[in-house]
Formats: sequence, structure tokens, C-alpha cells
Amino acid sequence: MNDSSRSAFEAELRGLGYDELDSYDWDPCPHAATDGCAVFVMPTRDYRDAEIYGQLGWLVYDGCKDCSLSCTHVLLCGGLFTHLRVFVGGVLTESFGAAEIRPAAAPIESDDDPPEDEDDE
Repeated sequence: MNDSSRSAFEAELRGLGYDELDSYDWDPCPHAATDGCAVFVMPTRDYRDAEIYGQLGWLVYDGCKDCSLSCTHVLLCGGLFTHLRVFVGGVLTESFGAAEIRPAAAPIESDDDPPEDEDDE
């Protein structure tokens, strides 16, 4: 992703087939801030039973900077995410987890699946 804005990230997700972004209501921000802070998280299969990435989906936490960073720390401690992106002031500031975001229709490979042999054609 060349643009590090929240709107570009949301457009990238839509382009990959992720239409729905569910709210992540971990601990709602009581400050009614409009400073453009948000945390985007794709949970793991431990959180949601899924065969494709689109079934895991994306959860979005909107809040002030302090509440968003607190949410990020909780997620980092729990470790139940595939991707975690933090936006402050509408700009990507931190990225955790897998670097590549797979299309929503892509199957999730388990750690138990043997690697495909590219020579078998």
C-alpha cells in the first residue's frame, strides 16, 4: 500500500473483497473524539472459525488516541490477530502481524498443511 491514510486502507480492503467492517466494541471510547484514530484488526481462527480470510473479516475500533493505543496494547498482549493496523490522525502509524493482506476469498492455510510442491505440474 503506497498511501498510508485510513481511507486508502479501507479502499484496499474493499478491493480485496472485504465489504463489511464490523465494529470492535472492546471498551468503547467515552471521549467522543473526532481525531481520526482507529485500530483495524483481523482476528485469528482462534477467535472466529473460518476457512477463508473473508470469514475472519476485519474489526474496527474508533476512539481517541489514548483509547485506541490502549486497545492496541490489549490486542498485542492477547495476540489473537492476523493483522493489526493503527491509525492516528487518519494516518497509519503502526502495523503488526502478517505484512501481506490476502484477498477475502483466499483459503486460510493452517500450520498443519504441507507446503505445495511447485514442481508438480
